[in-house]
Amino acid sequence: MAAQARRIVVGYDDSESAQRALDRAADLAGYGSTLTVVSVAPAGEGYAAGPLERARERLLRRHVSATYLQPVGEPADELVGAAQKLDADLVVVGRRSRSLRRLVLGSVSAGVARQAPCDVLIVR
Repeated sequence: MAAQARRIVVGYDDSESAQRALDRAADLAGYGSTLTVVSVAPAGEGYAAGPLERARERLLRRHVSATYLQPVGEPADELVGAAQKLDADLVVVGRRSRSLRRLVLGSVSAGVARQAPCDVLIVR
């Protein structure tokens, strides 16, 4: 990663850990950087504008501009796909608690860390 990330992708689902990840991504977005917020809608579920709208409001309060995407599919795969398409320098994701289900099935943050074409920042 360069001294300053130029193209930052942040995964956002409106959870507490995603809010922390969004704040950290906003902290890292400097002059000349682009920030893209990706909120993945699981297949079979309808489009929900709520999480992206709350992310937009949170960033506007900080005077940070961003673009917003809401692909449909598996969250880790869609975040990695967005990072590839956007030629991202950094993907920022939150990490939730370590439940047994997540340890067995894997988490979004672990999937992104394994597959991403760039650096990944996992925010606690």
